[in-house]
Amino acid sequence: MEPEKEKKKMMGSSLLQTDSPTMVSGNNSYNYAHNSSAQRKMMDSVRPRTEELIAEKLDLERLLAAGGGNTFRVADLGCSIGPNTFHNVEHIVQQVRQKYNHMMMTSAAAASPSSAPEFQVFFNDQVNNDFNALFRSLPPERDYFAAGVPGSFHTRVFPNSSLHLAYSASSAHWLSRVPPEVVDRGSPAWNRGMIHYGSAPKPVEDAYRAQFRKDMGGFLRARSEELVSGGMLVLVFPGLPDGMLHSETQAGSVIYCVNLSILDLVRQGVLEEDQLDNFNLPIYFPHPWEMRELVEENQCFSCIELEVVSPESTWLQQGGVGLRGWAVAMRAGMEELFARHFGGEEILDRIFDGASQKIAERAEVIMNTKCKELPLLYVALQRK
Repeated sequence: MEPEKEKKKMMGSSLLQTDSPTMVSGNNSYNYAHNSSAQRKMMDSVRPRTEELIAEKLDLERLLAAGGGNTFRVADLGCSIGPNTFHNVEHIVQQVRQKYNHMMMTSAAAASPSSAPEFQVFFNDQVNNDFNALFRSLPPERDYFAAGVPGSFHTRVFPNSSLHLAYSASSAHWLSRVPPEVVDRGSPAWNRGMIHYGSAPKPVEDAYRAQFRKDMGGFLRARSEELVSGGMLVLVFPGLPDGMLHSETQAGSVIYCVNLSILDLVRQGVLEEDQLDNFNLPIYFPHPWEMRELVEENQCFSCIELEVVSPESTWLQQGGVGLRGWAVAMRAGMEELFARHFGGEEILDRIFDGASQKIAERAEVIMNTKCKELPLLYVALQRK
């Protein structure tokens, strides 16, 4: 294929719709913007790590020179509709600006006001993300220029060597699609009666892992081309300590309760058995060893930090979400996915009300799971 045609094909593929849902917008009770305090608390819990990363590892002078100008470009990958994305990028801009001021204070050369970097922030998400809602809520007194970039982050969405720092919060665990084997009745990985791999047989988990490897491999390849040499890639998303099963976490138990609620509706004749058998959540929670393998295979990044952060922390409760609030938070993030497959608001109410009841009934068991909350995987990479 001719180079220009290949380039156009690649750019077009990044706009393809994936199985991953967009977050709930609008003004209803399950609006993601009003039900994402736990995600914000999750980001706040790793804020000191990001501050230290920028202060100690970011070579600002080199990055601006590599970028061919005085503009520092930041991308939030999987930005959703706010307000968390604004909270995250404002923190990054503030830290980079402090880094610049410190650099000027310790430099022999005097800096003029015009030499201070300007900031361009790109908000990236899928093509059907509610960018109108996102930009209507932009902070009016922000210290950066804003732009929206639609497209799946599993492929290229930015020009070559155009970014200085790429950041993704609570998004990289979403797969581009449900592994096809898990809805194939003829496959050993057919996930009959289940909606996730957490409590399923090993072939199901293996299929999910293979899909994650493919998607994260594409994610890292894309970022290796988009980041300038020395640029940073920071990922914070749900993961698991090495050796732990997803079923041993509170999150795994909550997903299982949603599964039980759907099973009840099948038994009652409200939903068809095939509807359950053909539905799986396109999310995967990797272990550190899996990410390390993918980074090593990519060969374009130096690994600064890659570990599970505070698996026994209390950020979920501090964020205002108790056990029963798990179902509401899950609905805010996944309502579109469930609605596309099972139907409208009435069915969704029955699924998630039933899940809340299951959670209440199993509260003691859930509270005594091996890992009390959903652990976070913090990944900080630098482009070679």
